[in-house]
Amino acid sequence: MGVIIKARDLPALERSGIARPVLYCHSDKSLEEQAVPINVEMAKKLSAIKPNRRTMRMEQCFQQVLGTLPDYVIIKDFDVMFNPDYEVDVLRIMCSAARTKSFRVLWPGKCEDGRLIYAEEGFRDYKVFEISKYDVTIVV
Repeated sequence: MGVIIKARDLPALERSGIARPVLYCHSDKSLEEQAVPINVEMAKKLSAIKPNRRTMRMEQCFQQVLGTLPDYVIIKDFDVMFNPDYEVDVLRIMCSAARTKSFRVLWPGKCEDGRLIYAEEGFRDYKVFEISKYDVTIVV
């Protein structure tokens, strides 16, 4: 399901009207400048919820924060979602949200061998996502 494309191929993709998140896995100063950080808003929403209910409410919080932003927004700084205590599938949440809201993501990790990687091996928040299991577009 997941697709990896080169940045130069992105304009053709944008015209296709896809309903899936686009994740940028390359550094681009203009993308970084356009991107909206959501960590603080996510943390505020989650802190208002009892700790034992945060996992099941993560997706709702994400969609609420996303709902305050314009369509096709580029988001960044969402590390709170990777907190290992929450035990959520961040990519699944993003795929679900993309069905109702178009957005882009500056991925805070790397893309290697058909996998998205967050954090460094050995850390509690280390996650590996097989791109083929998600309906996402990865731009390298």
